[in-house]
Amino acid sequence: MIIRKVLIAACILAITFSCKEKSKENAKLNEVEQQQEVETHDSDIGKQNYAIVWKWATDNKQLVEENLVVISDEINKLWKEGVVIDAYYDSNATIDKFEYFPNVFFFLKAKSETEAENILNDLTLVQKEIASYKIHPVGLKWLGRDHDKILEKGLTNSYVAVWTSDNWENTTDDLTKSQADAILALWNDATIENVYFDIEGTQKMNDKTDFVFFINVNTEKEAKEICNNLPFVKENIANYEIYPVGVFWLGDFEEFNGE
Repeated sequence: MIIRKVLIAACILAITFSCKEKSKENAKLNEVEQQQEVETHDSDIGKQNYAIVWKWATDNKQLVEENLVVISDEINKLWKEGVVIDAYYDSNATIDKFEYFPNVFFFLKAKSETEAENILNDLTLVQKEIASYKIHPVGLKWLGRDHDKILEKGLTNSYVAVWTSDNWENTTDDLTKSQADAILALWNDATIENVYFDIEGTQKMNDKTDFVFFINVNTEKEAKEICNNLPFVKENIANYEIYPVGVFWLGDFEEFNGE
């Protein structure tokens, strides 16, 4: 059992300790829209981000162990290609717990949801029905992760809040500014990180995910309190789902290499 745990730790954490990234932040919300316009016209970088929530689809521990190295290599390869970014893993999951295998949450870059599905469906995780996934379109990255500030504040667990704005038509410019200011304040004190914002979701008032961010706290109760104090919740503009995701694992490979 100990040898197996060491193997798992080696496979999953092999590149964790090299990921001391320092993101280059754009703190103005309007810059996200400008970036989206640029990306739309550039076929090479015209990709959106999709939050991928995984769930175990098997109770066959041997099947997972036999494929663990391949699974780790596939995710590592996608990370180095810039397809997978901002990954988190939860080794002490209380929901969807399967033996000592960690739950994983990451973002995937793709030009469309269909392309994202094709990438995921090629993974051993899916091919061998080891895990299933749910895709949340999240648009573009607004705010990243201040590694130094987070370390200074003290490491905690992370929870991801996945938001949908059901009543966007009822918002106002002042309310939107208040929401943006509140998110910026939380980011500035390292309470939240890796904020993604989907302009299409808000403009078209569709059922797509509007924004996502990660909350650095010790309990889910604390995470919900932070969300419930945001203007969009108080004014019934948006609702959210909370997923425990453990700890930060992988950032952006290009940023890590200083490219």
